[in-house]
Amino acid sequence: MPLEVSHFGGRSSAPWIIATSTLNALAPTSYQTWAFRRAELTGFVGCPFRLPNGNPMAFSRVRQLDPRQVGPERLEALAVEGIEPLAPLLGQLAQRVKLGVVLCLPERMDPSTPEARGHRARRRVERRVVGPFIEEGFDVLTRTITRGHAGFAYAATEVGELIGKGTLDAALIVGVDSLYDPFILQDLIRQRKILDAESREGFVPGEAASAVLLARRSVARDLGRECLALLEGAATNEEVATQDNDVGMLGLGLSRPAVALVKRLKDEGRVLGRWISDATAEPIRVQELQYVWPRAAHLAPSGADMNVELLPTHLGELGAATMPTAVCIAVEGLRRNDPEGATTALVTGSSHDGSRGVLLLSAAPRTERDRTTT
Repeated sequence: MPLEVSHFGGRSSAPWIIATSTLNALAPTSYQTWAFRRAELTGFVGCPFRLPNGNPMAFSRVRQLDPRQVGPERLEALAVEGIEPLAPLLGQLAQRVKLGVVLCLPERMDPSTPEARGHRARRRVERRVVGPFIEEGFDVLTRTITRGHAGFAYAATEVGELIGKGTLDAALIVGVDSLYDPFILQDLIRQRKILDAESREGFVPGEAASAVLLARRSVARDLGRECLALLEGAATNEEVATQDNDVGMLGLGLSRPAVALVKRLKDEGRVLGRWISDATAEPIRVQELQYVWPRAAHLAPSGADMNVELLPTHLGELGAATMPTAVCIAVEGLRRNDPEGATTALVTGSSHDGSRGVLLLSAAPRTERDRTTT
């Protein structure tokens, strides 16, 4: 798939982010996740699963959930708990406007895959997230995207353009993923992808359900909602090199969308304030980041405190929930001047199947922030 770049108008017409929600190993809210991560806490704890050497496996798991819940049942529980704080607002929106609901799920749940367990999990999550709107007869556009880490960028591209055209008034994007499943973990251990004493380049498995609610400015104002941040752009692309082939990693799949969005900041004389990446210690992902960072970051002036923040270092490998969780953290930071002086944030996602996605967020315009605090 070729490079796709979407710029959502100027700062006055970009979709507003009016609400976020997340449930992860660190915290059950966006604000607490931002605060605990800023305090350098991690969500890593032991779990019932053990490594081949007998040691307990480290996991970044949601401790509010029953440890006996695994697979499809656990994904469903994550999704329900993750979006529950937004339920009153969503019900209000669905009654008054044209609403879009997009589910971002891992690649293993794609309809083309033969894995029946993944199909069951997808159907359960779809029924619990989208089902209530359908049962109530609301005018809702639904979509499921199974592109793993980068799925949110593909969703944002689609709904951002629909909001800009007036086809949609608001859109909910939900990312859900969990590796808390013995079948999945068995396969990851076989591939030596789990971090342990014998596999230092592996990752700590994780899980999360995160949601971001977008709306047109006029709709948000009618509902009395403030602008938390702006979604200014989204870009997607494909990377040829994956862990499953022998193609050399050149980092072009992620570089091109990242450069396209950062170039906008350069053209407008703005500063890149924050970059949140999903890179783990896996060699191919480290190599990709080493290529992408200098290509994109040098294009726009950056603040003294700006650096690349690695989401898995605190929350583990979140899969399809990576980008929406990063957005929740970025939005809280933009609202609170963290890092100091940062008014923009870049979020990147690299899926195992080669899908790549990048988002450009910015702080709410000063006039809107002033309006909501007076």
